[in-house]
Amino acid sequence: MKRKKAVDFLTVTLFFGIVLSMAIYFGLGVILGDGHIDGGTRFSSINKIFYSDTALEGFVKDCDYNLFGHIDDSDVIIGKDGWLFEVTDKENGYERLLDYIGGCAFDDSQLKRISGVISSRKAQYEAAGIEYMMIVIPDSMTVCSDKVPRYLGGQSENTRLSVLKSYLAGEGVEAFVDPTQVMIEESREMSMYNNTENSINSYGAYCIYNVAVSKFLADTGREVDRIYFEDIDFFTRITDGKSIAERAGLAGTIKNKTVSLSDGMLESYTVVSNEKGLVITEKNELTARGRGERVVVECPDEWDRIQLTPFFSNTFEKVYYRNSFTTGPQSAQQYGATFVIQLIHESELGMLLEKN
Repeated sequence: MKRKKAVDFLTVTLFFGIVLSMAIYFGLGVILGDGHIDGGTRFSSINKIFYSDTALEGFVKDCDYNLFGHIDDSDVIIGKDGWLFEVTDKENGYERLLDYIGGCAFDDSQLKRISGVISSRKAQYEAAGIEYMMIVIPDSMTVCSDKVPRYLGGQSENTRLSVLKSYLAGEGVEAFVDPTQVMIEESREMSMYNNTENSINSYGAYCIYNVAVSKFLADTGREVDRIYFEDIDFFTRITDGKSIAERAGLAGTIKNKTVSLSDGMLESYTVVSNEKGLVITEKNELTARGRGERVVVECPDEWDRIQLTPFFSNTFEKVYYRNSFTTGPQSAQQYGATFVIQLIHESELGMLLEKN
């Protein structure tokens, strides 16, 4: 009983402290600002002070989030443990939340069309003697669904990615690689995503690399200078909140916890070209296992490329990173490529309906 009274007393004291602080703040603003002039030219009202003062606006947003667990942005979902998620992907119109609950799955005709696109690309590259795979980078809501607020429930089994994966498996289309389950299973100790942005960190990039290389070795029987988890030293660092937190005006309040590579990881490759839309790396020292493997990584997202580069470039003799997709093997043949990877985000799967 005594504890309850103490808590109530502290709550009331805090409330009146905030009210008094704001009263003093507004009062000084009126006295030191434009003031009130009878017959009147200008009057600095409380509304004007409130909406024009960025420091006060930031204070209100901080209180709104910390005290009430609320953000004044209908497109942002507050998750657990400082996680933020976007309701929609504004760049391509992807309804993320609607898909999470199974509300916008591909229909049969769309699934057939996407299957045809991937199968056609696989056949063209195969005819040119080049291994091909398309790897999807899942949304953070998919891999980190344990951080989604409880009121949303579990992720539906009818998301676009789930339905597409099942359909392609039934059609025998093996070129489409979904690392979701592996990423979920291997992210128990360390997260693979930034908690204030829908983007992978270094550990997430390693998992995607590992899935790609595992499939390449299994399909071809070749050997490469593979990087194992034990070879890497990851560390966690705290930064200001990234894009979602910035948009909500809470970058300083909701910190981003990311996983990066330590400085101790040696870079055994050199960037030999960095022109618009194309980055080329070469290994400094070649071994018998890695000799002759030239890889094209088509990755439109610059952040993904940066995260993936240390892994692919430390593994293969020469790697060409393109910032756009090609629909056929012509450019890969010019590079002498033996392996082509196309990376697509879960939110971008609808783009495959537009590709030939």
